[in-house]
Amino acid sequence: MKFLFFFMGLPIMIISFFNAADALPYAENIKLLSDGKEIVLTQEQQDDLKDGVLEMFENSRTLPAFAVVTDEMFQEDVQSGTFVSLKFNRVMEVEGLPFDEIVFKVVPEYTAINLLRGNQGVFQGRCIHVQLDKNMQKLDETIQQIQTKTEINEKI
Repeated sequence: MKFLFFFMGLPIMIISFFNAADALPYAENIKLLSDGKEIVLTQEQQDDLKDGVLEMFENSRTLPAFAVVTDEMFQEDVQSGTFVSLKFNRVMEVEGLPFDEIVFKVVPEYTAINLLRGNQGVFQGRCIHVQLDKNMQKLDETIQQIQTKTEINEKI
């Protein structure tokens, strides 16, 4: 853990990790975004999604990333495809890169992802690259089940 002194010497704690997977249990909120819209999830669906994300990150490795995102690029990217957002109640840090939210795109065949880092709602800077031990197929299946249940709930 690191302590930084801001605002007249008051310490602010940043939890720092070497591996992105170690930060995930600290996520306070998880969201599912589809084509730029947030899908409203029940608590059970949030738990299923978080479990799927944690399982996907098992045995993953965090590697140096060269990808950089700007907030404009981020806002454009989330307009198409499926994304998962993890929001933290404090500033976290992986490989020296601080964030209070991370977002990643779900593509079933991908075995590596770039985590887009957000701070106070603005996404910019270097990404965090994660090499997964397996592809994202199982997480995608979980998301498809959640979306099917959500569509059924909307029709009722």
